[in-house]
Amino acid sequence: MSYISLDSSTSSTTVVVFDEDLSIKKKFQKEHRQIFTPEGFVEHDLEEIYNNLIELIKAAAEIAPDPQLISITNQRETFTLFDKFTGKPVRNAVVWQCTRGEEICEKILNNKDHSELITQKTGLKANTFFSASKLKWVIENEPHIKEGLIKGNILFGTIDTYLLYRLTKCKEYVTDTTNASRTLLFNCIDNRWDNELFSIFEIEQFKLADVKSSSSNFGSSNFENIFLKEIPISGVAGDAQASFFANLCFSPGDSKITTGTGFNVQTNIGTSFKIDPNAFTTLAFSHNKKNYYSFECLGSVAGATISWLKNNLKLIDKVSESESLSQEIEDSGGVALIPAFTGLGPPFWKANARAAFIGINASTTKKQIVRAALESVAYQMVVYLEFLQRDNKFELKNLIVDGGMIKNKLFLQMIADLLKIEIMVPEIEEMSLYGALLFGIQQQKNISELKDLNKFAVKRKAIKYQENQGLQRSFHHWKKLIDIYFISNQEKN
Repeated sequence: MSYISLDSSTSSTTVVVFDEDLSIKKKFQKEHRQIFTPEGFVEHDLEEIYNNLIELIKAAAEIAPDPQLISITNQRETFTLFDKFTGKPVRNAVVWQCTRGEEICEKILNNKDHSELITQKTGLKANTFFSASKLKWVIENEPHIKEGLIKGNILFGTIDTYLLYRLTKCKEYVTDTTNASRTLLFNCIDNRWDNELFSIFEIEQFKLADVKSSSSNFGSSNFENIFLKEIPISGVAGDAQASFFANLCFSPGDSKITTGTGFNVQTNIGTSFKIDPNAFTTLAFSHNKKNYYSFECLGSVAGATISWLKNNLKLIDKVSESESLSQEIEDSGGVALIPAFTGLGPPFWKANARAAFIGINASTTKKQIVRAALESVAYQMVVYLEFLQRDNKFELKNLIVDGGMIKNKLFLQMIADLLKIEIMVPEIEEMSLYGALLFGIQQQKNISELKDLNKFAVKRKAIKYQENQGLQRSFHHWKKLIDIYFISNQEKN
């Protein structure tokens, strides 16, 4: 018995075969192009993504010819437009990183009533991360898309919707609550597409995908005749929420940090919809007709900072050197990196800020610069969690760190030491894939109680807190620099 889980992410497609014990048997992966238009917009070739997926599923089928089910997780917010009759794309996907909706968002943010209504219904803000402003831009600038949407010849959806529609031969036009919740067009309290949100973005309403909970049957497919029979597709979720579910963050206070190119922090706040000014409120998952919410912090740069040291500054030859070089010195020698490459996110919200090294002098070494960069990755996560705990008067529980940066043990130790708590690290990186699979298994086995999923917990190792006063001093210095140079000065100006 085996299962297959696939991840259509920002940079690649990954397919993992799990055995009956939910251990990984084999992993397949293929990158796709990042398309940057002359205007600086970011897009993906949907035909390339689909063909890569079929190629990887074909390889997976050689060792899992009769999987029990196939689950899907995907990059959130990125949206697609495709032909109703063929399922094929009518243009490139618009990626979550794309900023073509910036002016539209600024206009909405300047309208207090509209801005507040968006937050009250979605838990989010008018931000170019999310789909609606960029969809409005496409409709305004590509008249044939507008005409096709209104006539119903063109369909809109997040990546999961496109894949499901095409894989099921145009039978299933569906999505799940976690993906729908990232469009700014979905009411995350009532679980429905919302006319008022369409009106705020001045988008004429058109047919939208049916929305199911992540733990549902989303149709079936033979994946272009790779399998001899139709395989049920059960379990669909956006990657961050899938990871949250995989880490069994089911109780208020349970938190996880997912690290990759950027980072994502989520903290369970239960079934009551709440707003925090320093965070997004996310529909984490739906279960037994109830929504579970989390506070969420999104950061554009985590592993990207280390890649920048390697690819742009040429200070390191491989990303692992960020750890080894940093361990050779006790501290950064007063050097600090403010990693505002795309602005300062929560809890500072300074979109026009830009990155800066502060404290460099004639004796500064490469090792100190590298360590300052690595520290900055940890600092931006910890400072958000500090604000969150202070403003909401709760303590973090069961903090889990997953994703690509868990290979860096020094980084993990910094997180534990700064928060003064023990953190847990799952043994596998592919937690989004595992979470999608858990949603599928929950549906297949008709598991009604969340606690019954605990038996599927991934093994974890603990990173214990160690007293590190030097690191605490560096962190407080870093926060002071942000206050002086990025907040106080801007307010004076």
